Amino acid sequence: MSSLSYDPDAPQVSHALHAHGLNLDATLAGGQAFCWRREATGHWRGWIDGRPCLVWMHGDALRAVGPGLTRDAVSAYFGLDLPMADILASFPSDAWLDQARAYAPGLRILRQDPWETLCNFICSSLKQITQIEQINHHLRRTFGEKFADDLYTFPTAGRLAQATEQQLRACRLGFRARHLHVAARQIASGEISLARIATLPTPEAREQLMRARGVGEKVANCVLLFAYGRAEAFPIDVWVERVLRRLYFKHNSKAGHDKLRAFAHAHFGPYRGYAQQFLFHWIRTDPNALPPEKPKTAKPRKTTAKKVEAQN
Repeated sequence: MSSLSYDPDAPQVSHALHAHGLNLDATLAGGQAFCWRREATGHWRGWIDGRPCLVWMHGDALRAVGPGLTRDAVSAYFGLDLPMADILASFPSDAWLDQARAYAPGLRILRQDPWETLCNFICSSLKQITQIEQINHHLRRTFGEKFADDLYTFPTAGRLAQATEQQLRACRLGFRARHLHVAARQIASGEISLARIATLPTPEAREQLMRARGVGEKVANCVLLFAYGRAEAFPIDVWVERVLRRLYFKHNSKAGHDKLRAFAHAHFGPYRGYAQQFLFHWIRTDPNALPPEKPKTAKPRKTTAKKVEAQN
């Protein structure tokens, strides 16, 4: 992302954070958002509330600057208005979760635009974080409105609904292009209302999201957690499934998805989405997080009586 040219009169927002302080690196590079770029200075350039901005830590204060950026928008985006002490206190006594929290104590859950978040996770299937970031960038450059210099807003559902599947494929979506195109038409036509979803109880909101093309339970939970602030949502991807099986189910490969989900809901409590993100970030970025897998021992082959006779 190119450097931003800011209006010198743009309001500068500064916050004093509680507890351990916000960890921008763990939060913005942790697989929640895909519109941010870190500079060598430690500053981050990205988007909040549809506006380009620059954010960085100054001691225990978050500073953010951007054209028309408001204090409320920054506070809501980073969840600075949430009772983090209460959230952390709700966690169970859990040595593994304690290690994950200690690894990145300033990790926070973002509250992003639902449409962009939905698009990002529809495009996430079989993709790494850097690849999803590239898709986000290409969608902006190809279909978004120019904001300034080399900056483009994220395209609306209506704009993507008007695109062709081939045009979307050119943004490195592959087979996901079809999913995104249909989902964009569903949102643009009003068949699915993201605004209405915000008013629904979480189970109903999840059902509505799963009506969108390319959206299963995991993607729906990601949108609920990272856009709508539903802390009870617990996305289970390959990383989280791995940590659940290795640490909590003793490598039990027979534990089905329903059992993993039921365990997470019962064990991690009402703010389990935060627990999920702590565990996800920890095992994804710390190579020493998980104990080594137990080597699989080959079972002795059984020899039938007929085979013995044939050998004799």
